[in-house]
Amino acid sequence: MSSKRVLAWAAIVFSAVLAIIVGNRMSAEAMAVVIGVVCGVAAGVPTSAIILALSRRSQTSVQAEPRMPAAPPIYVVTTGPVPSVGPAWRESPETLPAAMASAPRQYRIIGDESC
Repeated sequence: MSSKRVLAWAAIVFSAVLAIIVGNRMSAEAMAVVIGVVCGVAAGVPTSAIILALSRRSQTSVQAEPRMPAAPPIYVVTTGPVPSVGPAWRESPETLPAAMASAPRQYRIIGDESC
């Protein structure tokens, strides 16, 4: 016999003798508590194994498809026609088109009683 088998049989015999000795000295209420704890742990092991297996399966599917976050939309607002920048416009301001000439702005105040 190998040493592993001898050690396993020794552990089984020791556990059985210890259970008999402790069982003879325990009251009926204490024995009921021990049996309830053992049955509760035994019932929880398969449930925990199922939950662990399902959570690992969902983690692998999430890791398989990395998602990039959606970029926020970019809004560009212009106030009028935008001229193309050319070398002639950089040289002299007189060559600007009439649309680019600055006109005085008119403001309308909302809620003002004098309008």
